[in-house]
Amino acid sequence: MSNEPETSSASTLRRVVVVVVAVVATVQLFGVTFISIPPQSAPPGTRSAAELVLNSYFEEEWKLFAPSPVNADRDLMVQAAWRDGDAVTTGEWINLTAVDDSVVAHSLGAPRSAYLTSRLAGGLDAVWSNVAGDVRTGVADASSESEPLDAADLSDLLGAEDVTGPARDLIVERDQGATTYLTDVFRTLEPDRDLVAVRYGTRLSTAPSWEQRHEAEKSVGATTEGPWRVPAKDDPERRRSIAAYLERNS
Repeated sequence: MSNEPETSSASTLRRVVVVVVAVVATVQLFGVTFISIPPQSAPPGTRSAAELVLNSYFEEEWKLFAPSPVNADRDLMVQAAWRDGDAVTTGEWINLTAVDDSVVAHSLGAPRSAYLTSRLAGGLDAVWSNVAGDVRTGVADASSESEPLDAADLSDLLGAEDVTGPARDLIVERDQGATTYLTDVFRTLEPDRDLVAVRYGTRLSTAPSWEQRHEAEKSVGATTEGPWRVPAKDDPERRRSIAAYLERNS
């Protein structure tokens, strides 16, 4: 009695199992890769507010493969001022990057929601690096929560400090992109209050060296403050988009 049919069935079953395992492994590999890689544009709900700043920054991060990999976190710190009767009151600094980080505490893949604010902070630091630290401090000190700057004021101040035209225009453009985003965030968080000024700051937290990784803690730096800015013009559709993003991710 021949056992060829039984052998053929076992062989077919093995092929099916191998194919199924290969397909599952491929789907898992590409799925995790898709979840983990940085998005190529701002997250839905924030694109309209941040596109001036972010579009040119979603690129390959080759420094992750360099001999000296990323060893610091950059946080976007934000603050708002509100009109309460005849007085103007300021809120506390809020770490907007930490808020974004909390979105992905139970994410299946690698966290990337905070990529928006960390890249926004990095982009602002990059353009402000074209001016001396005392000039940046002077521009920030020239504003207040009661007398915030508009885009023209900022450009004039930088021009008075002899910041070159291309660098000045890039600072104003990215500053305006950040101002628009912060305006929508604060109007979403406090829709019933009269927002009169917003400002951002950046904070760098450096990780200990590899040799000291077990003995030292991450060093949290001071916040480098930007100028108080006039809130962007209210755009209900854009604000609803930001509100939807925050609601989905909170």
